[in-house]
Amino acid sequence: MSLIILNKSGRCISTAAKDTRDCEKIAVSVKRAIIILALFSIVMMMGFKHIPQKPATVKAYVQEAASAVEVLFDIPKIAGKTEAEVEVLLGEPVFCSKPGSTLNCSYQDNEIEIVFIDGKADWITVYGAFRSPSYHQKIVGKTKAEALKLLGEPAFCVKSKPAMHCAFREGDVSVEFIDGKVDEITVKGNLGKAAYSKDTLAMLGLPVKDAVYSNNKVMHWENISGLLGVTLHAAGNNVSVVTIKAKTK
Repeated sequence: MSLIILNKSGRCISTAAKDTRDCEKIAVSVKRAIIILALFSIVMMMGFKHIPQKPATVKAYVQEAASAVEVLFDIPKIAGKTEAEVEVLLGEPVFCSKPGSTLNCSYQDNEIEIVFIDGKADWITVYGAFRSPSYHQKIVGKTKAEALKLLGEPAFCVKSKPAMHCAFREGDVSVEFIDGKVDEITVKGNLGKAAYSKDTLAMLGLPVKDAVYSNNKVMHWENISGLLGVTLHAAGNNVSVVTIKAKTK
C-alpha cells in the first residue's frame, strides 16, 4: 500500500506515481474541510457573543434596588420580639414607662417608640420629627442668645406673631420662641429626611408596594410582611411619622 504525504510546500506526493492524482484530490478535500471548519467556528463564536442574556426577573431588580437603600429600622426583625430581643437590635431604651398592662419604650434618641403587649413588640412608631427630651432639658425656657450658644447660628428664622421659628443644624432642629424664650423644640429624625413616598418602606426593611389607601397626608398598607397595618404620615413632602401594628388588633 502506498504512503500519501504532504511536503513542506503543501504539495501532495506519493510513494507510487499512480497515486498522485488521488493524493491531490485528498489534499484538496482536506484543505476545504479545514477552511469550512474554521469558518463554522468563527460563525459560532460570533453567534454566542450576540446571544441576548436572560433578562433578570422583576424580583431580582426589586431585591437589587432594595439592597441599595439604607435600612434605618428593620421592622420585620423587631415586630413581635421581646424587650430583651429588641434591646439587642436597638440598644438600651432612652426610657420606658409602664401604663397598665403595657410597656412603652423609646429607643435611639427617641426616633423609635415601641409598645409591648403581652411581652411582645406590638405597636411600633418611627418618628420623622419628634420632641427631644435632651434638647428640652437643655434649652427650654432659654433666650435666643442662650440657645445660640448651644445650637450655633440658625440656618434661618421666620417670624410670625407671637412666635419666631428658627431652624438649626441644617434644619434638623426646629425651635419656636414665644415671648423671646424657647417654647418648643422639634428634632428631625433620619426618617424625616425621606420623601413622602411608598419607597420609604424600604428604609424600614419592608417590601415596596402600592398602598391600599393613599392621599397627600396618609398612606396605609395592610398585612404587609405579616404585619396587620403600616401607616405613613406626611409633613409636606417628607415623612413625619410611621406607625406599624404588628400583632393584636
